[in-house]
Amino acid sequence: MVWLVALLLRQIGTVATLDNSITALGFDKNRALFLDALILTLLSSLIAGLLLRHRASIWLGGMIFFCIHYLRPFIQQAQNPGLGPDGQSQILLPMVFSTELLTMTALSLLLAGMGAVLGTAWGNTLITPLFIPLKRAIHFHNPQPCSKQTSTTQLSLPGIVSSFIFGLLLLCALLISLNGSGPLLMYGPLVNLYKSANNTSSLPHGTVLQGTFTSPTLGSVARTYWIYLPATYTTTTSQRYPTLYMLHGSPGSPADWFVAGHAATTADILIAEHKMRATIIISPDGNGPIYHFSEWANSFDGRQRMEDAIALDLVAFIDNHYRTITSAKERAIAGLSMGGYGAVNIALHHPNVFHKVISLGGYFQATGPVFGSGTNALAYQQLNSPAIFIRTVQGKQALLNDFIIIGAGTSDKSFYHKDISFYQDLLSLKASTQLISNTGDHSWSLWSLQLREALPLLQF
Repeated sequence: MVWLVALLLRQIGTVATLDNSITALGFDKNRALFLDALILTLLSSLIAGLLLRHRASIWLGGMIFFCIHYLRPFIQQAQNPGLGPDGQSQILLPMVFSTELLTMTALSLLLAGMGAVLGTAWGNTLITPLFIPLKRAIHFHNPQPCSKQTSTTQLSLPGIVSSFIFGLLLLCALLISLNGSGPLLMYGPLVNLYKSANNTSSLPHGTVLQGTFTSPTLGSVARTYWIYLPATYTTTTSQRYPTLYMLHGSPGSPADWFVAGHAATTADILIAEHKMRATIIISPDGNGPIYHFSEWANSFDGRQRMEDAIALDLVAFIDNHYRTITSAKERAIAGLSMGGYGAVNIALHHPNVFHKVISLGGYFQATGPVFGSGTNALAYQQLNSPAIFIRTVQGKQALLNDFIIIGAGTSDKSFYHKDISFYQDLLSLKASTQLISNTGDHSWSLWSLQLREALPLLQF
């Protein structure tokens, strides 16, 4: 029954609508397929439970549907990895793969169970009462002879046991899902499944640390950041380093560039290959205390100055606490998606702080509540729209100093067109710019690859 319902949902376009809605939020193909399968499992189990009102069989059917529809093709895909961020072949990590499969199975168990329980409950509440008058009429016209029965009603032992097992499985699925679903949804199911076939253990490795800084422009609150210190940082005491500030997307965290983007590993390899200078890399938290999706910008009402927190507070803190080269020529800012927008916007507004920019899968028009709404907010939105700002006097002046690298994925739908359009605008203004275009969509597999191509172009 679950299969029939799923097929019906496909035929009426529900799955296509789901897929379009998910990809419109910026999810890459792999994450969209995963979410599609989970939502379809929930909906199919719920509708089947509503119609059949048979909890156990619907729950089992939902599980089998997910495993055949999604999990089996995923296993086949995962066992055939492509090239990694270093351009070399990759090896599947068995323990990580097993853990991820367990989490996926637990999520399908949880959602199929939820659908079966809710569907059965709603069926018993909404549908069963409709048949009561019919049953009474049949009983009235065909009375059955009474037989002596005991008046006590008891739950059968199999029913008690099955309910206990069902509840225990749902509890286990919930615990496993809570523990492992976050990275799956944040980074995608394929991001951290592999390691490079090349042995990098002999390379000098930098150190990744976590820290906090106080941001006066955000009300003197403590803000977190992750920082990569190259291998030579601890072995020398006088050497100073260029800096690269890397902004995450939305939703995102300071860990993203290191956990999913493999920024530290990429830097280790490029430095060892003498393709880039040893560089300090900083990844701050861009989630706002008032406007959570900050766009890395100062809000229209002045209550959340995220742009200033990065360009003024964080840069000053890093320069005061680490051995940096305090020159705009030796300072770059990069980002992906929302961070790609933020990197360009901040650099254009602060050309005396950043001279080099990397925008991967970004956009260049101000969007979101942080910029206000209505005609009164139009001027502020234009000020924070790089595609418009670069044609102003201040924007053209900033472009004299800035070198902007644009990363685009040919399958990245609207993001690809925005990236190409902005790159062409930069060319028309004779700005210093370079385009990196690769096959790929809005995903970490593309961004980590483009990061490796972009870092040597900074010419630190």
